[in-house]
Amino acid sequence: MSDVRAAFLTYGVPFVGSVLLAVGIAGGVMGGYALFQEQTDRCGQPELSVASAEETERVREGFTPAGGPNVPRLRFADLSPAERRAVEAGIEDPDTEGTVEGSFPNRDAFRRGVLVVAENETRYVTLATDDRCPQVSPLLLPLGLAAGLLGVVGVLTPPLYRRYLAFERRQREDG
Repeated sequence: MSDVRAAFLTYGVPFVGSVLLAVGIAGGVMGGYALFQEQTDRCGQPELSVASAEETERVREGFTPAGGPNVPRLRFADLSPAERRAVEAGIEDPDTEGTVEGSFPNRDAFRRGVLVVAENETRYVTLATDDRCPQVSPLLLPLGLAAGLLGVVGVLTPPLYRRYLAFERRQREDG
């Protein structure tokens, strides 16, 4: 019975502790990031890439004559105000991407790529980045920290167990 207990405390508990420590680190990092993600302005604002008129013509030539897939069209007037501002930013400076700050009802259409008719020119617009905030429970941070602490205790169990055995041995020798 003593050998089973010693093997459990030497190998089993540290293994479980290592797993808890790994889960705790992942949960703590994800939960901590979720708390601060809103303040960093690094998520929740997708960016649209607007091609120049020349690039758009190349895209259109590649699809339309051979009867290939049609790229859907959206009228500039049908876009939400946030989408319009993002497209306008992309038109003004084709090297930059316009950030959609607000309502984004045509997200799926932009994800596939669409032709937008704006300022009497057709532009190919696609979703460049879709930075959605990770949705995690606020309990993930404290649970991750608790799992990490339990994992540290589990990893430290063998040296603590050896110290306890040495203490017990000394008590028997003295007594």
